[in-house]
Amino acid sequence: MLFPSLPTIVQRHIRSLHKRSERERHQQCIIEGEHLCAEYCALVQAHVVAKPLCVVLQRDVLSTSQRMSTLAQAFAHLGVDVYCTPERTFYLLSDTTTPQGILAVVEYPCLAVETNQPMIVLDNVNDPGNVGTIIRTAEWFGVRNILLGQGSADRFHPKTLRASMGSIFRCAVASTPNLAITLQTEYSQYTLYGASVRGSLDVRDVQVTNTTAIIMGNESHGISADIHRLLHATLRITQAHASRAESLNVAVAAGIILYQCFAQRHSTSPSP
Repeated sequence: MLFPSLPTIVQRHIRSLHKRSERERHQQCIIEGEHLCAEYCALVQAHVVAKPLCVVLQRDVLSTSQRMSTLAQAFAHLGVDVYCTPERTFYLLSDTTTPQGILAVVEYPCLAVETNQPMIVLDNVNDPGNVGTIIRTAEWFGVRNILLGQGSADRFHPKTLRASMGSIFRCAVASTPNLAITLQTEYSQYTLYGASVRGSLDVRDVQVTNTTAIIMGNESHGISADIHRLLHATLRITQAHASRAESLNVAVAAGIILYQCFAQRHSTSPSP
C-alpha cells in the first residue's frame, strides 16, 4: 500500500506539539515507536480511544520492516490518514535520538478519575520517565487513578508516554495546578498516606480501602509542606537489611508500595 507524502502544514503542527503549551492548547500529543503505536491501534480497534489524527512513517521502514508496514496498513484500514516522510524530516518530528520510524498524533484521553477507587498521587515528581513508570506500575497492580500535582512532569511528555508503555491511555491520569486544594475539595473522603523515609507506619500495615490515596513526593525534597499537613499518616518501606543507601528511586518505591498495599492484600484476602 502506498502512502502520500507528509504535507508541510501537518509537519509544522506535529513539531509544534513538542511544546507543552501547544499540547495543552490542542489537547493532542505525539506517541512514538512501534510498541506504543501498536498498543494504541489495538485500543482504537477495541473502541477504548479515538482514532489518531494522523500517523507518520519514515519512508524506508515500509520496505525494511514487515511489522511496521502491517501496522501502517492497520491504521489506514481504520480510516486514519497515514503519511510517509524522508528520514531527515522524520528526525525533526521525533523526540528520540534513535527513532523507530513511526509516530502518531492522538487526542488526550478523557477517562475520569473514579472517586470510589484507590489513587496514586504524585507531588512534584518531576522526572517524566519516573512518572510514566509509576503509571505503568499502578495499572499492573490494578490502580487506575493517578493524580499529578504542580511540579510533576507533564503526563503527555514524550518520555512519560514511552515509559507508561500505553498504560496512560487505559488509566485516569489527571493533572491539577493546586494539589492541596484539589485533595481537600474533590477527594476529601480519601485517607491520605504519604511515603516517607522516616514514615511512622510500615507499608505492610496500611489498611487499604476504595478511598485510599498514596502520595509520592519529590526524591530530593519529599512531600511538600502544604500536602504534608493534609496527611492522615506517613508510611515507610522497612529495609530488610542494614544499608548505606539513604533512599529509593521514587518509581521503585512506588512499585514496592503498590505491591505491598494491593498485590499482597488481594492474595491474602479471605474468601467471601
